[in-house]
Amino acid sequence: MTKNIIIVILLIIAVAEAGYIIDKKNTSQATLALTTHPSVTSVMPPAGPNAKGKGPVIISKGMNLKSTPLFNYAYEIAPNMASDAKTVMTGFSMTSQTQSDGSIIVTLTPKDSEDQNQQYTIKPGQILYYIEQTPVDDKNEQDKDLNYRDDYGIITDANGIVQ
Repeated sequence: MTKNIIIVILLIIAVAEAGYIIDKKNTSQATLALTTHPSVTSVMPPAGPNAKGKGPVIISKGMNLKSTPLFNYAYEIAPNMASDAKTVMTGFSMTSQTQSDGSIIVTLTPKDSEDQNQQYTIKPGQILYYIEQTPVDDKNEQDKDLNYRDDYGIITDANGIVQ
């Protein structure tokens, strides 16, 4: 009789735990959907240096960069470099090579770490933006960036749709 009671209690615990796990999984999927679906960009966390503790802004292919908080920290660097882009690229060098098909290969390399780089292929009609959310980590007088993780590129079409 005692064995049966213990088995029933263990089954109840197992069912309750499974329900809890399923509930948490559904909640996290709903949160991910809210932060990635283009129609709900207004619920995105803020971007930039004042967004501490708020979580990253997650954007994905098909979203409009221009309607996200990241666009305030986006600087066009290819096919044409915006004048203010050079000032935010502290610590990075950029090379570009035009290919025979009209695409451009852009390579961003930290100036103090030649063994790392970011490479982007921009097709005709696309735009490459350089994202710099926290310029406070840049040492302008030394042309050095202390945190490479917040500097990256995003490719969009002419309307700002992430490719």
